[in-house]
Amino acid sequence: MVNYVVRRFIGIGSTLLLLSLFTFALTRAVPGTPWGHNAQIPLTPDQEALFRAEYGMDKPVWEQYLVWLRKAMLLDFGRPFSMPELSVTQLIAKALPYSALIGGLAATLTLSIGITLGMVAAAHQNSTLDNVITGLAVLSGSLPSFVLAFILVWFFAVKLLWLPAGGWGGPKYWILPVVAYGIPGTGGVSRWTRNCMIEAMSSDYVRTAYAKGLSRSGVMRRHVLRNALVPMVTSFLPMIPGMMTGTIFIEQVFGLPGLGKFFVTASTNRDFPLVLGVTIFWAILISLTNFATDILYGVIDPRVRVGGGDK
Repeated sequence: MVNYVVRRFIGIGSTLLLLSLFTFALTRAVPGTPWGHNAQIPLTPDQEALFRAEYGMDKPVWEQYLVWLRKAMLLDFGRPFSMPELSVTQLIAKALPYSALIGGLAATLTLSIGITLGMVAAAHQNSTLDNVITGLAVLSGSLPSFVLAFILVWFFAVKLLWLPAGGWGGPKYWILPVVAYGIPGTGGVSRWTRNCMIEAMSSDYVRTAYAKGLSRSGVMRRHVLRNALVPMVTSFLPMIPGMMTGTIFIEQVFGLPGLGKFFVTASTNRDFPLVLGVTIFWAILISLTNFATDILYGVIDPRVRVGGGDK
């Protein structure tokens, strides 16, 4: 177990290192600067030279990267060009709660509805109910979240005047973003849940359980669901960090002050420190979630031993 954890963290560190190197090189390869003639407030050459020196961009690229990497290992990603009064870490901490709240509620909605519908469809395989749920899953899965967002705003905010069209406030401001973000994902979740449940239901141990006289609900709960959870957890857990770190389209449509909106603004304005910080932060969350998923994989199914050991 210890060897597995060490190997995984070495792999995570190597992945983050390569990602940071690639992202850093990409930001430097993009033509133009935040202070050039394309900037909102163009600066004179002398002023631009001062800003370059202040942010260390007057040094060779390899030296810039090593300086950035040394600080990044201490979670110091520098200061964004657009808001130098805050560090990148402070800006991420400021914007993340908005994205995490909407994304967390959306992920809860996606998983609860998707898993429930998938289980119902599997329990009534090849019935009319199964066909209806599968059709709805395909429909919701093919509907982009930003399209659903505009439909919801037009109907509930413009026509019925029940909910605000955007902005940030109390729970009524969360409803439309959460629904628009969460519903499109229910299709894939329900279909995958259905497939996992059906595969578990066709196993020999399920037929044996029925032969022993166990009830249908007991078989579904004690045998089918437990064994179907393993592939379900492996697929569903990694999607949660991605949802909780913000979505470009939803935050733009509803004007949410989340991390996704900051990332778009940073990319457009060539705010290199903020782009690098958000990218690495997102990668860390994804890597740690995948690691936790592997550990949970072995907890759910004792037959699985983390790291491939037999003990």
